[in-house]
Amino acid sequence: MDIIDDFGSNKKEILDCIKKHGSVREHNFWFFYNQQNNYARVHFFKFEDKGLFSIKYKSGLWEIIGEVLASESERLELFENFLNYALMGKNDQKVFVFVPEKFYNGIHDILKKSNNYRMTGGVDIYHTPVFNLKKWDENLSGSEWKKLRNVKNQFLKLHNVEIIPSKEIEKKKLNNVVHQWRKNRPKVEHNYYTEMYLNFIKNDFEGCDIARSVVVDGEVCTITAGWSIPNSKNYYSGIGLYNYKYNGLGEIANIDDLSQIKKRNFSFADFGDSTQSLLQFKKKFGPEYFYKTYWFHIKGR
Repeated sequence: MDIIDDFGSNKKEILDCIKKHGSVREHNFWFFYNQQNNYARVHFFKFEDKGLFSIKYKSGLWEIIGEVLASESERLELFENFLNYALMGKNDQKVFVFVPEKFYNGIHDILKKSNNYRMTGGVDIYHTPVFNLKKWDENLSGSEWKKLRNVKNQFLKLHNVEIIPSKEIEKKKLNNVVHQWRKNRPKVEHNYYTEMYLNFIKNDFEGCDIARSVVVDGEVCTITAGWSIPNSKNYYSGIGLYNYKYNGLGEIANIDDLSQIKKRNFSFADFGDSTQSLLQFKKKFGPEYFYKTYWFHIKGR
């Protein structure tokens, strides 16, 4: 096992691993690279041509988001190898894990039999809506889309609206959207991914296939961005921020996002984990199905 903590010098090696084994929305080099800051450093654990992303915080906490970059039959074994490194003999450390339901079930089975590790605290379950782009009607025609169509028409009637690539906008204005979004989020969510969003802006949205902003009456009000999920025809809308200044702003941004994703011939769009209130909002756009992700901690016994 090789441990890589210099992403810049090992970019090609990591990208090759993603190209070969990538399978979920988090398998994106820039998703992890942009989470680095003065209290968190990203590590890539390399097992020959396979790998695993993890973030190490100064507090001693390790974080795993998404699945291992390996064939399905090898993922649990490599995950356990990571646990051996991160937790053995380090009683003050924990691993925070954030994975889809099937991988969670495998980890849970390992922990039940383990004399070395245990799950600590509760498990938080989030639901992710996935949209079938063949069924998405960008014109919002028919009775099914009447409410959403009315929101869009009313918004366009009241405001001068322009939707443009985020790369064409001054970074300071995009940063303001992030800060205003953060200010209006529940306190528990204030810091989650905020610095990552700012780093995506700083790095000109490298790693994103789409990055667009809604400009309302001359003011930049939203950022929606995301990337293709490796080895699939699916897309992850990983960034969806707006400044809450106008009613209907979120609808306008998401209508445009789904329409742009469809134009690029993706089959399905993953719109990320959601609290109950956010999930109700996303249901307006007609998801095809939902899947669960599990958030929990592992600690040495």
